[in-house]
Amino acid sequence: MVFMQAIQLRSLLNILRGVWLFRHDAVIQDLGKRRLQRVELDLLRQAAPKARISDTVLSYGHRSELFSAGEGAQIREGTMLAFGDDSNGYGRIKVGARTWIGQYNNLRAGGGDIMIGDDCLISQFCSIVASNHGHARGMPIQSQGADPARCGIVIGNDVWLGAGCAIMPGVTIGDGAIIGANAVVTKDVPMFEIWGSVPARKLGERL
Repeated sequence: MVFMQAIQLRSLLNILRGVWLFRHDAVIQDLGKRRLQRVELDLLRQAAPKARISDTVLSYGHRSELFSAGEGAQIREGTMLAFGDDSNGYGRIKVGARTWIGQYNNLRAGGGDIMIGDDCLISQFCSIVASNHGHARGMPIQSQGADPARCGIVIGNDVWLGAGCAIMPGVTIGDGAIIGANAVVTKDVPMFEIWGSVPARKLGERL
């Protein structure tokens, strides 16, 4: 009996300590952010009910019509899906069936769309950036919005992106291509070719 009373008292003290933390504005703000992240994650999952989206995937500027993922697609821990904002415009992110997007990737649509085909492997820490800021003189770059001259990214089916690579706006990567780790892709990659280096260039072909 005494043991049970001690457990109940300890539980009550823990509850009171938790309530006492609410006197700090930072705690309230943090809880609000966590709640918003949870809502965003639920919306992503509603838009792609046959995909597997990790609990720690983050999104920015999400709208239901901007995201889709095919059956069996996976988006793993820590990946950011950024759809844009009112200043720079919005873009779609489409992930094909059975495509695997590894941990801590950075997909930023903004003023362009990101279209990823079926059966792709996107390794960890890749950046897929569909638009650049304008950079004319006489105005701060961050005030210029997306540059419409070169935007959007298309990645075909059965493409493998090595860890840490970056795909720049306006690039199309053909079916079956392989991009080596840490490569920076600034121009189109033909089907079944193997590219690497900075800036990326052709290294070979799949046999």
